[in-house]
Amino acid sequence: MKIDGISTLNMQKSVTYNKEVSEDQAFEEMLINAYSDGDKEKLKKACKDFEGILIGMMYKQMKKTVPENKFFPKSYAREMFEEMLDDEIINNAKETGLGIADVLYRQLSANLDRIYNINSKDSE
Repeated sequence: MKIDGISTLNMQKSVTYNKEVSEDQAFEEMLINAYSDGDKEKLKKACKDFEGILIGMMYKQMKKTVPENKFFPKSYAREMFEEMLDDEIINNAKETGLGIADVLYRQLSANLDRIYNINSKDSE
């Protein structure tokens, strides 16, 4: 019996999508926890993670603009290899960063200082 629409490629895309959604939710929870705790180290990590997510999204969108290579046929093994290579390239880019995390951290930590200074003045 053949069931149309179910393939290893569709399953892989579904797993990739679910991974991205869970990363986004984890980042949001991390940012909320950093703000509610007033913890600047957690905030710095959340900013670096955000920059990593942004780099990953940007890389994937840029890669979509590259035309398909007709010389090497597309296969499941090649697609898996390219995805692993892309993940490694993205991880290396996350390590060096673009500077977005630093700017974001400065802005959010200034807001955090302002919030906690206002709260500490209110309690006095």
